[in-house]
Amino acid sequence: MDSRLYETKLANHAIFRDIKDSLKEIPSGKLCNLLLLRDDVLYVWSATENCILCLNLKQLEERGDETQYQKLHLLSPPAFSVERIISSDCGSRLCVWGSRGVTVLELPSRWGRAGLFESGSQTVLCKSHTLDERFLYSQSEVRRVHWHPSSLSHLLVLVSDNTIRLYNIALKNGPKLVKIFTIGAKPSSLLAGKTILDSLGDTAVDFTPTPDTDALLILRGNGDVYMMEFDLDSKSLQTKLSGPLAMYPPADDNYGSESCSITALGGGDSPPLVVVATCSAALYHCLLLPNPSDKEDGDSHALYVVEAVELNILLNPDDVNMQYSYPVHLYPCTNNTYACMHAGGVHTVTLPLLAHLRDYALATEDDSETVLSAICSKSSTARHLVCTSAVSGAGDASGTSGVSGTSGASGLSGSSDISEANARFRPPVALALTPPPLPALLILCDDAVLLTRTLEPYDLEEQLYKEMQLKNPALDQDDISTILKERQKVSFTAIMQEILARQVSQPLLHAAAGQEPSPQETLQLLSQALVRLRGEYMCRQQRAAAAAGRKLAALTALAEQHTTWLADLQAEVNDTQLDSTVLKEKCALAEKHQEDIKYRCSAVIRRLRAGCGPSSTERTLIRELQMHRARGDQLGEQLRLLQHHAQHKSVELKKWQEEYKKKDIALGKSHSDTISSILQQQTSQISTLIEETKLLKDQLSII
Repeated sequence: MDSRLYETKLANHAIFRDIKDSLKEIPSGKLCNLLLLRDDVLYVWSATENCILCLNLKQLEERGDETQYQKLHLLSPPAFSVERIISSDCGSRLCVWGSRGVTVLELPSRWGRAGLFESGSQTVLCKSHTLDERFLYSQSEVRRVHWHPSSLSHLLVLVSDNTIRLYNIALKNGPKLVKIFTIGAKPSSLLAGKTILDSLGDTAVDFTPTPDTDALLILRGNGDVYMMEFDLDSKSLQTKLSGPLAMYPPADDNYGSESCSITALGGGDSPPLVVVATCSAALYHCLLLPNPSDKEDGDSHALYVVEAVELNILLNPDDVNMQYSYPVHLYPCTNNTYACMHAGGVHTVTLPLLAHLRDYALATEDDSETVLSAICSKSSTARHLVCTSAVSGAGDASGTSGVSGTSGASGLSGSSDISEANARFRPPVALALTPPPLPALLILCDDAVLLTRTLEPYDLEEQLYKEMQLKNPALDQDDISTILKERQKVSFTAIMQEILARQVSQPLLHAAAGQEPSPQETLQLLSQALVRLRGEYMCRQQRAAAAAGRKLAALTALAEQHTTWLADLQAEVNDTQLDSTVLKEKCALAEKHQEDIKYRCSAVIRRLRAGCGPSSTERTLIRELQMHRARGDQLGEQLRLLQHHAQHKSVELKKWQEEYKKKDIALGKSHSDTISSILQQQTSQISTLIEETKLLKDQLSII
């Protein structure tokens, strides 16, 4: 699918104009995600109509603005305010949830050319169920909802009472609560509007499944991470809660006392990399590795902090009191990239460490040192894609590394436009990821403006190479090795990318139209933009222009040399053509002389053979031929006699048949009449005898 579709047709579609009023109902500063892209269908939650609006992107690409969106109305609409929408792995179910409840809906069938729901009906009714509506709405607060990593019909819900509730949603009579897993003490006793455990950070705020396993990582507000393992196939569903997991190297504040979000990346050939975010937008990248401790009752895993990244963002003046306790959300994008949504906009963080870890795991002992040095030399990079606060217009990121000893993540960005700024911006309301091979982020702002931002192109070349392998499965190992060798060469494009790589980025600033910033804010924004444009943009552009000039001068000199070589080669070609013409004439004359010599040699051979008598072999062959000729004459004479005899017999057979036909005897008329009269008399006599016999039976009473 063309990436320009998202920037042109999708961004200008009527679906976003229709949900503009719905987005105004979101509380200021509340982080939500009301957008989902799954199987080329875009889903958007509309709070005003209390339904899901869906748009088929394949049909949009074909028909353009004529494409109409569909409305998916829920049979049991949610009574709570929807904050997020997630999809199951198979794509047949959606889950909308908020802090006051969870609703699961089953998507209807899709058919037709474009694959629309119910063949394109404008309004479609979907079967839906709300989970534990009375309990979740009035007695608890939903913190996080995830689909079970190894099941398509089970849902995990983290509740504010330090429990995780497991639901089976594939039953005919509706969802059923399977089990409640207790992960801590139950909060009680309010203190300043919050429970004491919430104030101390002893309640779970987020959890995430680990890649390729059924284990869950649970994050508490004080930064402690717990691991819970349970087998869904077992009847008892016994769980093992271990933790808090040890974090190395240890820190006095346990790497932040206000943690709010957690996610896991990687898996497969490399160990999972866990990302822990704090309310101050500090990100900690940790490797989840088996714990080498020999204690039998110790934790099976430990976290090793690789690096810490601090995003240089500030909350808006109205949000300093932090009305909402969890102002940072993490969204995995690719195997080594994740997005961070916060009150200041959206960042993306790329982790080249994961690719090097996979190489390190597969490397031999001789290459291990080289791969390890590559791991230590590469740190994460952060890009500030969209800024929603003029105060946080400085979209760079700083950090420290906990293992490699290198500098922390730095913000990298492509060229970004600067829009109107306002000091009181609202965070984005939705974020979605486009499908590979060139994934991008779709960011929906609170004024219903859709922005498309590309991800960090760190692994873009690797993704394109994998696509090439999939599209050309006939490539043998030698061709693949040749391509790999070519990829090892440093191209001029890579040199230019290294020159243009920036340490900080100027994000795309987005503000609602009609609001003007104050002169002080405008001056501050302009000063920050000028400093970045001069230091990180113009200087690097000048260096790139100088490198391009040197490259152009070298190519110009080489082109002149090539022109001289071309003239020399053209002269040689002309001389070669003349020589070729002369050689062709000589070749034709030589062929003519060769034909004459062949004819003369043939004539001499015939004359020599005619003057000499036959040899012994020839005489033997002549005798055999004469003998076969005589034998053939004898056989021909016998065949002629047989044919004459056959003709004679056929004539005699024909005569006999004719004579036999003449010997047929026929009765005369008189003989026929005499025989007929005799037969009639005998018939009448027989009839008379039968009648007399019947009369005698009657007289004698014989039955």
